[in-house]
Amino acid sequence: MCEQFLDREIRPRYKHPDRIESLFRRDVLSVIGRVPPLDVRPADVDRVLRRISGDGRPTVANDALRLMRALFRYGKKRGILDSNPAADFEIKDAGGEESARARKLSRDEITRLFRVIRETGTSFGRDNDLAVKLLLSLGVRKMELLAAKWEEFDLDAGIWHLPGERTKTGKTIDIPLAAAVVEWLRELAVRACSGAYVFPARRAAKRFPHVSPDTLNVALRSLAHGLEHFAVHDFRRTMRSELSALGVPPHIAERCLNHAIRGVEGTYDRHSYFEERKHALGVWADLLQTLERGEKYKVVSINSKAAA
Repeated sequence: MCEQFLDREIRPRYKHPDRIESLFRRDVLSVIGRVPPLDVRPADVDRVLRRISGDGRPTVANDALRLMRALFRYGKKRGILDSNPAADFEIKDAGGEESARARKLSRDEITRLFRVIRETGTSFGRDNDLAVKLLLSLGVRKMELLAAKWEEFDLDAGIWHLPGERTKTGKTIDIPLAAAVVEWLRELAVRACSGAYVFPARRAAKRFPHVSPDTLNVALRSLAHGLEHFAVHDFRRTMRSELSALGVPPHIAERCLNHAIRGVEGTYDRHSYFEERKHALGVWADLLQTLERGEKYKVVSINSKAAA
């Protein structure tokens, strides 16, 4: 029933079905996958939700509840099940009502993160280290980077041609690459051993040809060392906040994150602002390298010619 559900309801209908399937297998099937569908009870659904919430992942718990409702509704509709054991559960029984996250990393936290990664050494992994640096530097979504192919990059020109079919907004974007970013990518090219993906799967017979969506999350959770909890997506919020601190105009900062621009501006202003984004991302990459060295970085407006 589960495979039918994925084949008919998830894979054909979602832009990134691999993310949903990953959650399904990791957080739902790992708990109740061995229970015959007819034997699944509300207590089993509750067990799944409690386990996820207990790990401090309320948003994932809500997603898992929606997924289980859909799964068992699918089974009931097709006569496989007599009832839907998840039907009576509400969001408050899972992760609760979600509010917009406000977490961003401070500059001191970024310096500490880099230091902890260095001190952890090989147990964290160089690929994970470079993934963190690239996500912070570029502000892209996690799987836009981790599922990227080398054919998307022109390292000599310093441009990443990110295709629309792999972006949340569906918009293709040319992302300017700072010198440090190009250097990190060239190192990854050597590590990838001529593979198609920037971050290839680390073991044979994996479900994905690229690194798993969960790999970086797991690695970051291992970095306790007094770091307040943060999610990978908080890197985007961190970059956006720092661009404002650096004096980057909002319309440039939003385009650096490939956000959909709403209203009249989004309708009529089709300019890519590539050079402006290149300058902004270059200054941000310089700031990150300064923080990695443990040095202070004075906030100076990006519009001024003064060096920070």
